[in-house]
Amino acid sequence: MQKQRVVDRLRPVFSRISGPVIGRSVLAALAALVPLLLATPSQAAAGASLYLVQGLPGQSLDLSVDGRQVAAKAPAAKVVGPIAVAAGQRTITARQGGKVVIERRVTVGSGGSLDVVIHQPAAPTGAPVITSYNNKLDAVPADKAAVRVAHTAAVGPADIRVNGKVLFANVANGESLDVVVPAATYRVEIVPAGASSPVVLGPLALPAKAGYLTRVFAVGAPASKTMTVAVGTIKLAAAGSQKPNLVNTGTGGQAAATDRSPLLVLVLLAGLAGAVAVRRVVRR
Repeated sequence: MQKQRVVDRLRPVFSRISGPVIGRSVLAALAALVPLLLATPSQAAAGASLYLVQGLPGQSLDLSVDGRQVAAKAPAAKVVGPIAVAAGQRTITARQGGKVVIERRVTVGSGGSLDVVIHQPAAPTGAPVITSYNNKLDAVPADKAAVRVAHTAAVGPADIRVNGKVLFANVANGESLDVVVPAATYRVEIVPAGASSPVVLGPLALPAKAGYLTRVFAVGAPASKTMTVAVGTIKLAAAGSQKPNLVNTGTGGQAAATDRSPLLVLVLLAGLAGAVAVRRVVRR
């Protein structure tokens, strides 16, 4: 309806352009552009990104998203991405030697960032599973770092010790924790929940870089001595505000509509210029 109202209001303008064919051509072109001009910010930001984490030890996997291969023979602890995708449900497939190891659908929101981990369940002999984690990309203070630690290893509930102290207790397979910490390098160990030994992973030196989200995924199995970590980082927006080019106020849509008016003027001018150019070509 809004598109039709805009076109109807502009119809008399273009009817005054010499030549019915030219007038109709310009009006048709404008009609095609109106949906783009009226698109809301949420509609414009319909894209999303995925990161695939290969968490199966001893395997090299071909990874695909919606049937499109994005990595060939990815080794264990490999992080693949970012992969640009449309928001919505995406099909993740992992193959080895042409045989499907696992295939699942995940959902990523508009403008979202999602980690998709292919890993073992708590039981080392269990079938592979896929767990997804939404990345929180909020800005952090200049001297801080965002960190996620995810338990995706073939081991029961565990405690995660940081610098010798239990920071995360009784973390089950598939669970994760997100924290904001001072930027530094931390000593990390994983032990069975409620125990001080055996150390099933670590100690590891984990650098948490200021202004970044560092994601750490424990993968593998202690029984097969394949425990390791997959680590990925994402740059976060700077904390604080930047000088805006345009300022939207309110939620009623009036400000957003005003922002589009300069673009509409440019399109109208371009249409008129195009009409003049065409007329110059066809006039003898």
